[in-house]
Amino acid sequence: MIAEATRILVSLDVGVEPSAVVDEHLERMSALTRGFEDEGSAEARAFAELERIEFIHDVEDLDPVLHVEILQRATAFDERLRDAPQAGVRRAAAEAALTAQMIRRWLSQDEASIAVALESLALRLNGESDDRLRAIRLDALVRSSRLRVENGLDSDGVRGILLRVLHDVDHVRGAAGLGLAASLLLVDLDLAERLDPSDSLARARSMVTAPDAADHDAWRVRLAVRHLEGILARLDDTQRVDAEVEEWRRLLDAYSTARDPLARLTVLSDLLHAAGSAPQMSAKMLAVLTYADSLYRQDLDPRSEISRFAVAARISAVLGHPDDPQSRAPESPRRDPNEAVRFSVETEERFGALWGRRDTVSSMAALLLERALRLSDLGRREEALSTLTALSERVRASGFDEAREERAQATYWTARLRLEAGQIQKGRDAIRAGLQEFGNDPDGRVRLWAANGLWSAWRSGRFEAADARQLREEFATWFGEDPDPAIRRLDASRRLSDAIATHEAGRTEDAILLFREIDERFGAIDDDDIADTVRLARENTRILTTTTTTGSPGSALYRSLHNRLYAADDLAGKGQLAEAETHWASIIDATAQSDDVDLAMLRLAALDAWAGHAQDAGRWEQVADLSGQATVLHPGADTRAERVQARAYFRLGVALTRLGSPGGAIAAYEALDALGSGSHDHDVRVARQQAAYNRAVAIDDLGDSHAAIAAYDHVVVVHNESVDTPTGRLRIAKALRNQAVLFTSLGRPAEAAAAHRRVLDLAAGALEPELLARVKDSAFELAAAFSALGEHSSAAATYEWIRATPQLALSPAESRDLTRREKSAKRGRSR
Repeated sequence: MIAEATRILVSLDVGVEPSAVVDEHLERMSALTRGFEDEGSAEARAFAELERIEFIHDVEDLDPVLHVEILQRATAFDERLRDAPQAGVRRAAAEAALTAQMIRRWLSQDEASIAVALESLALRLNGESDDRLRAIRLDALVRSSRLRVENGLDSDGVRGILLRVLHDVDHVRGAAGLGLAASLLLVDLDLAERLDPSDSLARARSMVTAPDAADHDAWRVRLAVRHLEGILARLDDTQRVDAEVEEWRRLLDAYSTARDPLARLTVLSDLLHAAGSAPQMSAKMLAVLTYADSLYRQDLDPRSEISRFAVAARISAVLGHPDDPQSRAPESPRRDPNEAVRFSVETEERFGALWGRRDTVSSMAALLLERALRLSDLGRREEALSTLTALSERVRASGFDEAREERAQATYWTARLRLEAGQIQKGRDAIRAGLQEFGNDPDGRVRLWAANGLWSAWRSGRFEAADARQLREEFATWFGEDPDPAIRRLDASRRLSDAIATHEAGRTEDAILLFREIDERFGAIDDDDIADTVRLARENTRILTTTTTTGSPGSALYRSLHNRLYAADDLAGKGQLAEAETHWASIIDATAQSDDVDLAMLRLAALDAWAGHAQDAGRWEQVADLSGQATVLHPGADTRAERVQARAYFRLGVALTRLGSPGGAIAAYEALDALGSGSHDHDVRVARQQAAYNRAVAIDDLGDSHAAIAAYDHVVVVHNESVDTPTGRLRIAKALRNQAVLFTSLGRPAEAAAAHRRVLDLAAGALEPELLARVKDSAFELAAAFSALGEHSSAAATYEWIRATPQLALSPAESRDLTRREKSAKRGRSR
């Protein structure tokens, strides 16, 4: 009892309290149990001490100091107890020995010596009869084999070891996962030795299901699913699709009669994860889901009900998902909203009991909400409205205050459908019902639907001006001070509508105050939608403050030139550039000496439009002249002027490059860099990014490699200061690849490899072909650089990354080249 209690204390305190506290627990245990040498006492003491080693498996971050300390403890513990007469004590020693080698792997120590140590551990445990000791032996053999296969070490005998593991796991309780791992390693071994992996794949696939599947628990089901995922990862695209369908059907068959309802729940949950969401699912995986739904209808256990319902609900969602014909993929399933509605009704009937469970009310409500939207798509508005009403009634009848977001959505769609049907009063009633029930909800996602009801109503065009104004006033009452970011976007839009309506009513001075209030309230918020609203408010303020003094000569000139600017744009759009240029020139001449900020803005607009058309025509001297003039701003210029100035600097740099003046181009790009460094405007920031890249290329073209390397670093810095975009990532990739070329030319291969490695970081979540093509090139070049540096392990790891990154879309020739290079790297590592 003392040792068991100590074990609990150590498990609670290790890693939390100072080491001295844990030492005190163990010393007290030793003193109190001295003289008790029976097997149970010895085993309990050993496992109490083992706790201060095994906790390292729960430490998330690698701490070299801590891990080395635990490695030393584990090694000493194993050496002290490995030959104990008690099997339980030897088991504790073996656990520590296995953990020691795992820590060494985490610390990136020599793979070959770790493999040898694991094999020595397995040899030592040969002949043990204890199930856990036998499992540790097999675990050590699998880990050793994996190290040899994955790191290109001497693999003589590995095949025999893995085959032996496959034979022994059937006789060792709890070792099934090791057999699955061994079967996948045999596939990897075939691939590494350039052998046909068909037999190994067939063996691995035969192990996806097991004869005792009916006795499996949820953990064992997940093990089978992970094994299937491992198999699929080793197949090419054409093989993978059919294998996935076939093996999932086998898994579903095997576990349909599992005695543990949680096993049945798990296989269906994992199937849903593998199948993907409604927009992503393929026709073949929809067929698998349909098969699962049919097969598991015999399961009536409440504990697996939620997964069976989720499968049926997903089928309904996939059938009804509204496809965009332009983006529809060939493998997408056939959409049938009528069948989706029918299947949704049937699903609700089958799983009606879920209305009576607090944890599933929201799921049932979501099913009805989806059905109502599909009915609306089909033009069956009244049925959709009835379904939305039923949703709210059934949630209330459940007695649970759940599904508030679904109910809020139902109220929103009720109002919208009523308004679309011309039922204005009923629509307004639904809006007000939503406000009363959800307008003060603590969850912003719920309040948003109540706010959306008002917002979309006044924008629908179905209300007279006075009624629309009243709706906006109600919005201000309910949500004018709401902190939710999404609602603030709506409020900014509402205030802009108010200001515009005030101006249209002839109250221009009041409108100017409202536009300025938008700027003051929302101008500092970093949100793209709100920024657009603020921009419009500022522009309207500028225009209205310019035109309010209608009797002044300045405002008359402004209106005249403003009309001429619009006329020039119209002429340019019709292709009458000569006439347009006459207008632009007259605007520029008329405003050249003006100190008025608004007239200066018209001048900039004329210069900007003219320079853009000159650039399209390739008239570079004219582009340089016009752009140079547009770089000079009047004091007090606003964001619109800064955008024109940014475009002018960029065009000037491009023009000077074309005119053979790289120094002047670099100066223009650097001026834009300085302008954009303090700007929060999206357009200015994008222009700065483009300029930073062009500047680096210009410096590179001048042959100053060291300055170009620094310039390419600056490109990355500038892009990292802004929101990530696909075009931005592409520019970063180009910059880093150019930098790698320079490092290589300077004989600095390690830094070239580092640049290529940074390109690989851009692949996460990327789908753009241009970017992925560069990532692929850099991956191969990185591996080659590692090989040249003698870092064959890193080269092999890079080739493994390439193979494990399907979005790189290797061609058959590239796949063959990858296999050849990978084998060469592993040979180099094993020397």
